[in-house]
Amino acid sequence: MKTTYFDIETGPLPDEELNQILPPFDPAEVKMGNLKDPEKRAAKLAEAETNYFADARDKAALSATTGKVLAIGLESTNGETNCLAHESEWDILNQFWIRFHINSDRFIGFNIFGFDLPFLIRRSWKLGVPVSNIRQGRYWNERFLDLRDLWQLGDRQAKGSLDAICRHFGLAGKNGNGKDFARLFELNQKEALKYLVNDLRMTREVHEIMVGGVA
Repeated sequence: MKTTYFDIETGPLPDEELNQILPPFDPAEVKMGNLKDPEKRAAKLAEAETNYFADARDKAALSATTGKVLAIGLESTNGETNCLAHESEWDILNQFWIRFHINSDRFIGFNIFGFDLPFLIRRSWKLGVPVSNIRQGRYWNERFLDLRDLWQLGDRQAKGSLDAICRHFGLAGKNGNGKDFARLFELNQKEALKYLVNDLRMTREVHEIMVGGVA
């Protein structure tokens, strides 16, 4: 069976959309202690409100309700790499599902059962992108292989990020921080996509070690 390695990168929804989704800031949640001065209390509330929305935006990319798909990286068995990133989110999702359905490749990623696939499906539902035959009852389609699931060997408490596992195997790890992807993507898509391509390389090399390149 041929193999397609994949990884997704996400970012926060636009501020105007995000602000409509987030629960309103609750001043009652701010602990004032013994602070009595009205101006200082007002300043603390203003700072807390600013931090509330800043923190929410920082975490927005981790949820399909507050984030969106910025890019999907794909690498085939023959080493051909393709980044779906320059179209609308609808088009990116649609192209990914089309690729899944038009061939019989094994789709391999890291933590795809815990993050990538749920995120892709929920965003597809939101945007009306056709998606089917991804779940088989309680289980994922057998064409998907999650290397994190394989690494755990049935122990759900077993830890290990893709970067840590790469270094454990003596492989080169991350070339950046995923938290910075959305910001870098806005400034320089070409540089941002180098991070995504490196994640594909890491996924492929870990797979080759763990199962000898045979899914």
